[in-house]
Amino acid sequence: MSRFIPAGSKRLALQRTDLDGDGREDALLIVDPPSAADAKLGEGAPRSVLVLIRDADGRLQAARRSDKLVPCARCGGIAGDPFGYLRVHPGGFTVLLEGGSRERWSDEFVFDYSAPQQDWLLAKAVRSVVDTETGQDKRIELRVDDFGEVRFEAFDRDRLPSVREP
Repeated sequence: MSRFIPAGSKRLALQRTDLDGDGREDALLIVDPPSAADAKLGEGAPRSVLVLIRDADGRLQAARRSDKLVPCARCGGIAGDPFGYLRVHPGGFTVLLEGGSRERWSDEFVFDYSAPQQDWLLAKAVRSVVDTETGQDKRIELRVDDFGEVRFEAFDRDRLPSVREP
């Protein structure tokens, strides 16, 4: 696994399952780049999410990469690191992000493998904001009809509707 992690970076998360339905165990890896000592709150390099597929010889190969799914370690606001968890299921995966201060936000993104597209597509996004002072809870659940076909490598959470928008 270390060959997929650049020097100075570290493994943030690793989960294994058959991600493409070929019967072989694949992996999903989140790589955390080194943090600048003087990085301010909300600044820093995003994490890389790599879909690693096992080839016929049994070796893992990098199939897809996203640098817009998991934000930097200091991008969660006062709440700290926004990375919540990574869960895999046969043919896909889910990533949860959380952050904020008075307004605590969370984003859960589900990707599923599409054999015809030979790619992982966004299947569902659940976005919420809770005002910790008033208890007001705003939540939206988005499906493919709401955002269209979004391939994993083209995913950008900032392009999706947010509960914060008027």
